[in-house]
Amino acid sequence: MRFYPFFGFLLWLAATLLFRYWGGELIQPGTILIWLSFGLIVPGIPWLMLALFRFRGTAPQDRPKAALLVAVPGMLLDLLTLSFHRSVFPGISDANFHLFFVWLMWAYALILLAGLYYSRRTAKPV
Repeated sequence: MRFYPFFGFLLWLAATLLFRYWGGELIQPGTILIWLSFGLIVPGIPWLMLALFRFRGTAPQDRPKAALLVAVPGMLLDLLTLSFHRSVFPGISDANFHLFFVWLMWAYALILLAGLYYSRRTAKPV
């Protein structure tokens, strides 16, 4: 199970870098990118989590714990990045920062829900 926090850290790092450099464009109200950024994570995160569970051979009963271990490192690290958001995410204006926070909570909820969902359902092979 030690792999999951490491994967969670890598996922957090990728998302942090994405929003550091392109967050202003991704979280701009009234653009198609904001709809895409919120909409694409709905199938993207569950698919990523299922692929991770299959790759690691995670038993269905262990998937909620694995999902928690993926989510927690990013949640803890985001305590720091959100505290210093003007420095970490300079492209996201204060007026739009709440949308970024909502996006984060949406993504973390999807990670955790995927762990619960895939613990109750045995998915067919891809």
